[in-house]
Amino acid sequence: MEYLVAILLPQLLHGVVFGAALGLLALGLTVIFGLLGVMNFAHGELFMFGAYAGIVVIGLTQSFWVALVVAPLLVAAVGAVTEVATLRPLYRREPLYGLIMTFGLALAFREGARQLFGGDMRRILPPIEGSTPLLGMMYPNYRLFLLAFSSLLLLAIWLFFTRTRAGIIVRAAVEDAEMLDGLGVNVPRVFTLTFAGSAALAALAGLLLAPVFTVYPQMGVEMILLAFIVVILGGMGSMGGSVIAAFVIGIAQSLLTLWMNPQRVAIAIFGIMIVVLIVRPRGFFGREGVLE
Repeated sequence: MEYLVAILLPQLLHGVVFGAALGLLALGLTVIFGLLGVMNFAHGELFMFGAYAGIVVIGLTQSFWVALVVAPLLVAAVGAVTEVATLRPLYRREPLYGLIMTFGLALAFREGARQLFGGDMRRILPPIEGSTPLLGMMYPNYRLFLLAFSSLLLLAIWLFFTRTRAGIIVRAAVEDAEMLDGLGVNVPRVFTLTFAGSAALAALAGLLLAPVFTVYPQMGVEMILLAFIVVILGGMGSMGGSVIAAFVIGIAQSLLTLWMNPQRVAIAIFGIMIVVLIVRPRGFFGREGVLE
């Protein structure tokens, strides 16, 4: 019982909290793939930009809460410029062009961050201190805030795509962009705004996790691997599947760290993905024909 309360339960909660933030990152990746047909290798660097933008804004304003609003907007602007300048000319070409472009952008963004901020690890102090009694243990208040805030964001995103006119337009663009263009909708603008929104989600995830982990130029590389696993497990193009898979991977990784070293945990996560894909080749909720 003592092991359950002192060790297992906190790790399980850590996994749920991490899964909620990972869901924000993976959701943006899923939307970009579903809409643009591009597996964005630079998405992890947008996650990293969110953390560094937060550091800059906090340095100027001394407020994490201001950074929580401003940093995603700054990264959204970077995302919009990136989509217009680099990806838009490639939409009519083979998907391989987009893969190569985003891979190159990831390298450029990472090196740019290293030149601007250096390679040292940095920390953002949690804006909420203290702990709360929970299920017989003390749990950090900031992690509880992170779980609640990320969950509310995920719910808000679902409501946006299912209940608002703008969300329905984005979903229609995923299904048939040419038909939407024929109906008079400015499809390039939809693409740009959606890419910017996905970049903002990645930035939010980066800033929210910064007080839990450390901030450094390579932080996006580790997260993008997990995000790709989540997207594949959830089913390519499935937003609901990505959210469920994010919680599965977050909990699995957190619990496995109790019994394995980090290298073996990474192998085990890939093993989970392989097993799921053997049983369900399209992931949890993948649609037929998405990759054909």
